[in-house]
Amino acid sequence: MKTVEIKGIKIGEGIPKICIPLTGKTREEIIKEAETVKNMEPDFVEWRADCYEEGKNSENSLEMLKTIHCVLDKIPLLFTFRTDKEGGSQSITCEDYVNLLENAAKTGFVDLIDVEAFFDTDRTESLMKRLKECGVYVAASNHHFDRTPSIEEMVKRMETMDRFGADILKLAVMPKSDEDLMSLLTATVMMKRRTEKPVITMSMGKTGVLSRLCGEASGSAVTFAAGIKASAPGQIPAERMRRTLQLLHESFT
Repeated sequence: MKTVEIKGIKIGEGIPKICIPLTGKTREEIIKEAETVKNMEPDFVEWRADCYEEGKNSENSLEMLKTIHCVLDKIPLLFTFRTDKEGGSQSITCEDYVNLLENAAKTGFVDLIDVEAFFDTDRTESLMKRLKECGVYVAASNHHFDRTPSIEEMVKRMETMDRFGADILKLAVMPKSDEDLMSLLTATVMMKRRTEKPVITMSMGKTGVLSRLCGEASGSAVTFAAGIKASAPGQIPAERMRRTLQLLHESFT
């Protein structure tokens, strides 16, 4: 597998990297959260701009982005606006979504940008290309908060993300049974064999917790852990996650 290296962090190699999301609603909450998360020493941080009460305002979001960048200093930053259709906090038009991501990429304050691969498939490939031309990496994503698709559909969706030109392929699903969890893990193993790009998968909620821990075996390169507040069901506190991943890694080596 080819790794994606950001500020010395190699995604797709060794222990799954830990990403902690920032989910504050106000400027004051976000700054406090960023300062706290920085001290947790994550591999990288995700700013969930959709959680910010002014997240759709490009000018205010970019100003907030600059502040987060200054607080985090050398920690890699992932910029995400999760739409309400995929479990996010706000709705947004396609035009505003594209403009927000492109403007964020041009700031130089972010290292990686999340693009919802199926938000507008007619624009996805060209959007990813423009973002990469700005010097950022692109993580294509797809989220299902109400179900776990079939193994075939999950693999097909990740293969589509790959064809679109993403650097990293991310899929999150909601399990309704242990069998759903096993389906997600199977799809992850299959995709690991079909692409050279890092894959990130997770099965959410209590039933899916195992998927957040076993990435070194299944092929998921990143796990999302809770800082002050979880951004999705089933996220484990960051320090507990780090200890568990290290213990599992030692059993593999």
